[in-house]
Amino acid sequence: MRIEYEDDEIIVVYKEAGLAVQSGRTSSRDLVSVLKNHLAQESRSAGQAPDPRQAVRGAEPYLGIVHRLDQPVEGLLVFAKTPGAAAHLSRQAAAKGSADPDHQEAAKGNSGPGRQAGAKKGKKEVPAMEKIYRAVVLLDREAYPLALEGRKREILLTDWILRDYSGNTAMVVEEGVRDAKKAQLYFRTLEMKDGRAMVEIRLLTGRHHQIRVQMAHAHMPLAGDRKYGGGAGEDGRLCLCAARLCFTHPGSGRRMEFTVTPGFSL
Repeated sequence: MRIEYEDDEIIVVYKEAGLAVQSGRTSSRDLVSVLKNHLAQESRSAGQAPDPRQAVRGAEPYLGIVHRLDQPVEGLLVFAKTPGAAAHLSRQAAAKGSADPDHQEAAKGNSGPGRQAGAKKGKKEVPAMEKIYRAVVLLDREAYPLALEGRKREILLTDWILRDYSGNTAMVVEEGVRDAKKAQLYFRTLEMKDGRAMVEIRLLTGRHHQIRVQMAHAHMPLAGDRKYGGGAGEDGRLCLCAARLCFTHPGSGRRMEFTVTPGFSL
């Protein structure tokens, strides 16, 4: 975990691959517990008086979870340090065109008051939060024409995805299948070499394992994605990174952008 930016209202971090955002098990190290320890230490170092509201929450500092990344995925995340900031960022994450997988589930994990905060009538519209991913994909013979077309323009993929809760997986199904949800993303090809490609992905919807499922269905499974046909990978890494994050600061209203270089290459 690496802190990219922090002020009184938000904290932006880079999460390493393999670290869960929130494990749900007290014995397991996760990003939320690491950040809460950081905030508690920060308060002690500054000599701040304890917040009386924290006594109700078990003396833990407030940390609002706005969005998540799957445990094997690396990349950028923003957290809120106040309920007001959580509400503002949650509206951005839920806005149309947001690149935020499973936002509604993530919102349930916010710590402290305001965790169900969302858009209300009369609230000013805010630009959607934008997340851009980078991934290495494997190309079979059927995928080459689409990948080559992706060198010229963004390609829109539209599928219907059905989630399997028992196996923690998802699959592409026909439109009209019960409980299936429409999934859309854009991708463009940055580089191709030796049956692999580096692609940039922009989500239009947020579905469970959406990038992994849709790219695999397009005959371009992510390298290292054993669950969806990408094999074990050279070092066991799932080659998917939330590489760029854009949002509006909940206090200043300034548009902020953060980028990281993925820990993998083509």
